[in-house]
Amino acid sequence: MKAAADDSLTAVASRFVRGRNALLCSADFGPMLMEFYLHFGQNGIVLADGVDEKLKLLIVALSLHVASGPRAFTCAWTLHLEEEGVNLFAVAEGQTGRVTGQAFDRDVRSVGGNVLHAETVGERGARRRSSVEFSGADVLSAAEAYYRRSEQRPARYFDLGGDDFALLSAQPDCDLPWLESVETDEIRAMIGDVSRPPLEIRHFRFECGCTPRRIAEAIGAALREDLDTMMGTEGRMRVICPRCGRKHTLTRADFTQAA
Repeated sequence: MKAAADDSLTAVASRFVRGRNALLCSADFGPMLMEFYLHFGQNGIVLADGVDEKLKLLIVALSLHVASGPRAFTCAWTLHLEEEGVNLFAVAEGQTGRVTGQAFDRDVRSVGGNVLHAETVGERGARRRSSVEFSGADVLSAAEAYYRRSEQRPARYFDLGGDDFALLSAQPDCDLPWLESVETDEIRAMIGDVSRPPLEIRHFRFECGCTPRRIAEAIGAALREDLDTMMGTEGRMRVICPRCGRKHTLTRADFTQAA
C-alpha cells in the first residue's frame, strides 16, 4: 500500500467484505513508526529491550481500531503487563488523526495479572470505560481479547510483514466461522485486489499536539496555590507530557495565557 502524499502520514484503508459482513482495515504503518522512533530519539527516551516493540504494536492496534469507527471517536488504551512491570499507553483521535503514546516502567503497581484498560470518547463527549484481563504478553492478542469481551464481537489482527498490519472486525450477521479461520494470505489478497477499492481512507500520524500552553492549561488549576514555589527563582518549570513523554519548559506567561 502506498503512503499518503505527506510522508509522515499513514493511510488506513477500510473495505467492507461483501458476503462475509466484516470490515477490513489495513495500512502500511512505516510513516507513523518512523515518526514514533524519531520522537523517542529526539526526546532522549530509552525503552527497555522489547518494550518499544510492544508499544509500537499497541499504537498500530489502536489506530486500526479507531479507523474502523466513527470520525468523532477518540480512544485511549493502557496495557498493563504484570510480569514485565510495564504500563503501555496509547491514544488515537479519529477527528484529528493524531496518535501518540509512551511506556511507563517505574513504580508500576502490581494488580495480579495483565489488564487492558480502555476509555472511549464518542459523539457529544459520551465516555465509556472498560477493562479486560488477558493472558500472555502478546499485544495483538490482548487487543483481540478487548474486542471479544468489551466490544462483544470478534476481531482479528494480522501482521502482514514489514510495517503492514490489518484488522478484520465482525459486523452484524458476520460469517463468524470464516472470520475465525481466514488466513493471512487471503487478507493480503483482498487488500491487493483492485476490484475491491477501499470504502474510505483516513490519514493518521504519530503526533501528540502538546505545547507548553496546553500543558499549562491541563495542570494550572492543580498548581495554582503552589505555582510560585514550583517556578522557583528561575521563573520556569520543567514538565513531561503525560501522553508522549516530551519535555517542556513552562514559564509564567504560559500559565497566564492558559488562564
